[in-house]
Amino acid sequence: MKISNKVLSALALSIVGSHAHAALEGNGYVTESGIKVIPIFNSAYEYNDNIGRYSKQENPESSSLVVLEPGVALQAERGESLYQLLYQVSSGTYFDSRDDNYIDHRFVSENFISINRRNSLSIDYAFLYQHEERGTGILAGDNLSTIAESPVEFSVHKASITHAYGSDEAKGRIESSLRLEDKNYQNYRNIKEPQFTPLSTKYKDYFEFGIGMAFYYRALPATQLLVEVDVNNRDYKYDGTDTTTSQDSVDRFLLTGATWDITGKTKGKLRLGFQNKSYSEADKVDFNGFSWDLDLEWKPLSYSTVLVSAAQRAKDPEQGSNYVDEKSFDSNWKHYWRSNLFTNLSFLYVKDDYSESTRTEDLYRLGLGLGYELRDDIEIGAGWRLENNDSSIEQNKYEQHVYYVSANLIF
Repeated sequence: MKISNKVLSALALSIVGSHAHAALEGNGYVTESGIKVIPIFNSAYEYNDNIGRYSKQENPESSSLVVLEPGVALQAERGESLYQLLYQVSSGTYFDSRDDNYIDHRFVSENFISINRRNSLSIDYAFLYQHEERGTGILAGDNLSTIAESPVEFSVHKASITHAYGSDEAKGRIESSLRLEDKNYQNYRNIKEPQFTPLSTKYKDYFEFGIGMAFYYRALPATQLLVEVDVNNRDYKYDGTDTTTSQDSVDRFLLTGATWDITGKTKGKLRLGFQNKSYSEADKVDFNGFSWDLDLEWKPLSYSTVLVSAAQRAKDPEQGSNYVDEKSFDSNWKHYWRSNLFTNLSFLYVKDDYSESTRTEDLYRLGLGLGYELRDDIEIGAGWRLENNDSSIEQNKYEQHVYYVSANLIF
């Protein structure tokens, strides 16, 4: 598919994890007022051999699945400013496991406002209504996945505003940001069984407020050095089953690194530094340690693209209330063998080490896909995914295979 002059790249991130393997691109339809309208329709037929991610101690449930994802993107340019909207609904229908059916919604607004040559604002908002598949998140493990009546559902509001002083070509640039996030679970809020009551999803509702400041210095024509400070304050709306155990915490990051953009070859961002995660509950163990993240795009050839995302940080877990020291590596290689025939090879590794516990998790995910572009706006594909979780808890170990065919349209 040919990339338009202004690709909605950031908005396309909102459909990561869906069957839209292609970027959000297309010529669209331009109205008289200059608004570009891009209809989207993604679809897939899957076979999943272990829906609930059961361990070998249980008999796995398998089913075919149809995924339909219609949506629309809007884009408008006003001088140097750019305004973008995306709405997409994702519907999953299982043939042999109706309880796992889901309907997700995504609404994303991303706006860049150029005030003058030195000042600009980025104002972003997202609303997500999504689900956690059985065997993941709060429902991880056989003891929960086998008795769950439906996927966990949750809604998230995210908003951010970033002010930049200094143009992209300037020697120095300062960015200041404010962020808000509000997450609320929709079901399993008050589990009555005493042994599962602490897992009631209401105890994971939270409101987070964050601020940050970064200074960029152009050391080379295509390279900027950076120093960044970020602070995130997360308040959980319910303290715990006895209303006395607080999960509230403050994350502080002091990072340094670089960004680079060598036209046609590689671009990316690397940050390294220190993270302090402190809890308001005096009995909880704080985290003080090394943290880093990397986002990289590399084009060894004009028809071949490698994407890499990796990180290490302490985060809040879905199960339990002490932090998880997480290391992750995510990669994707898309290669065109002919002008309209390509393959996608992906690999994900996530290692979770639970503090104040002997629990560890090593998650591996491997994917292989073959795609064919019938036209600029129609793409068909087929593929396979393997997911393997090696856990210190026997009931959390599982292996899952997914086979699929897909068709994506971006007009």
